[in-house]
Amino acid sequence: MPVLKNAANKIWLFDYDLTLYGEEERYVLNSLDKRIALYVQKTVGGTFEQASEIRRDYLLRFGTTLAGLQAMHGVNPEDFFDFIHEPEFLIYPKESPQKRELLLSLNGRRIVFTNGRHDWSEAGMRSMGFLDVMDAVFDLKQMDWVGKPHESAYEKMETFLGRTVSQNSDIVLLEDSLRNLEPAHKRGWTTIFVNPLAKAPEWVNYQIPHLMNLSEILEG
Repeated sequence: MPVLKNAANKIWLFDYDLTLYGEEERYVLNSLDKRIALYVQKTVGGTFEQASEIRRDYLLRFGTTLAGLQAMHGVNPEDFFDFIHEPEFLIYPKESPQKRELLLSLNGRRIVFTNGRHDWSEAGMRSMGFLDVMDAVFDLKQMDWVGKPHESAYEKMETFLGRTVSQNSDIVLLEDSLRNLEPAHKRGWTTIFVNPLAKAPEWVNYQIPHLMNLSEILEG
C-alpha cells in the first residue's frame, strides 16, 4: 500500500462519531442515540423500544434519523438538535493529548464533516482537548439538513472548500461508514475507512482501525 503524502495542499476531513473518537468509546454515541430515540418517542408515540427501532429504520432508509423525521413527520431540525444535545444527558470522549499531537502533525487544513449539528462535535473535541486544532466544522445545517451519503452534501463541501474536480484527490475523508465513503470515492476524494470491525472493499484507499493509526500510513 502506498504511503499517504502529508502535504500542505491536503484537506483532511474527519467524520466525528466513531472516527475522531473510536469504538472503545461507543458509549459516547450511545448516550446521543438514547436522546434521539426519546425524541422519536416524543414525536411518534409508542414505547422507547419501538422508538429505538424507528430510529434505526429511519437511519437506514433516509441516511439520518432526522431526515426520516422530517420526511415522515415534518420535524423542525433545530428543535430536534436542541432536544438531543442537552448536555446533562450526554457523555463526551476522554481527553487525548495523543490525538491532539497527531492532528497538529498534519499539514494542510483540518475540518470536521459531520451529519450532526456543530455543537455536538465541538463539545466532544473540547472534551478531548483539540477543538482549537480544527480549522472548521462543516455541519448538517451547512448542508441544508441533507447530510452524507446524499450527493448534495459532498457538492456543498467542495463548494465550501473552493475545490475543482482536478484537485479532489487532495481531499482526504476519514470515516467509519462505508456508506458515507462511497460518494467521496466516486468524486475522486482519497478515502480512509476508520473501523476495527469491518473489512474495507478494494475501492477504499486505506483502512485503519483507529484514528491513532493514521500516522502508520503517512509519508515519513
